Amino acid sequence: MNSDRSEAFDLRGVRDIAALVGLLRELKERSGLTLRELEGRAQARGELLARSTVSDMLRGTRLPGPETLAAYVRACGAAEADVPAWLEARQRAEEGAGARPPETAPGSGPAAADSAAGRIHSWVAAVRIGGLRRRTKWWVLAGTVTAALAAISVLVWTLSTAAGSSPPSPPASSAGPEAATVKALRGFAEIRPARTPHLCLTEGRDTRGEYLNAVAAQLPCEEARPPHTYLRPVDPSASRTTYFIEWQHPQHGRGCLTLRREGPGQDLLEPWPWKSCDANRPYQHFRIEPVGRTTRYLLRLEGTRSCVGLRDDSTKTGADVTVKPCDGTADQEFLISSAA
Repeated sequence: MNSDRSEAFDLRGVRDIAALVGLLRELKERSGLTLRELEGRAQARGELLARSTVSDMLRGTRLPGPETLAAYVRACGAAEADVPAWLEARQRAEEGAGARPPETAPGSGPAAADSAAGRIHSWVAAVRIGGLRRRTKWWVLAGTVTAALAAISVLVWTLSTAAGSSPPSPPASSAGPEAATVKALRGFAEIRPARTPHLCLTEGRDTRGEYLNAVAAQLPCEEARPPHTYLRPVDPSASRTTYFIEWQHPQHGRGCLTLRREGPGQDLLEPWPWKSCDANRPYQHFRIEPVGRTTRYLLRLEGTRSCVGLRDDSTKTGADVTVKPCDGTADQEFLISSAA
């Protein structure tokens, strides 16, 4: 079938779940495919799209997770370039009045999550059978990584939509000692709160239970991989560029930390599928600023006076990361080291 370009749908006008569901139904009608055929097309791409999930989605029973929505849109024949517009529409629907909580796996939730850290192990609760379960049950049908690949310094991931490797870190420029110091951190890295250096920023959950999708939190470094953290320049040619904080997982693929600006989980950092990372979205861009002459850094959101810190200045394991006004407090200082 010919791809239905997003311009043919009023995606910008989506403000609630009803509007989104209406467009999802229309997309299926245009595709002419059955639920079984959609499931098969997704499976051929290495994606999970259960018929029951699609049925619930089209009835408006539950709001689809971002990866479920992306898999559905691709299966219906939409162009890959249109997926981010659908994801933006989904977020607006979720943030709109009367939005339901994001979808979760049957029988899952806080009681079914890892009891040690209460973590949600999925890119924004994306796959139904792995939504809130332990990392060992993630994305059975997605890509795999061999032990040999795990041993090399630059890991190659099998993605659900494409296979490839992360580019090498760009060479440091001669823009000055500060720029050189920051540029040396490009590539795979560990980000540790300066006050709790035994903890690392990785995937966790909203400790208040208000938002069910995966968010950034501080957890023991030995439990922090996967996902692997990758600092990717927004503009590699700039001497003082901002960075995407990218998470890479051998089965999920890549996710870009994104500030939630409204709705449940406001001010938390959530991983979006990597094709939604955009140079025109400053709420995904972080400036790495050295704190004086120390080896500590601030992670400042581009164009704002807001920095990454820990909720309630917490030093507890599992505390979630928030974006709040830069105030010079220690909870906003981080140690960043190469993990290549």
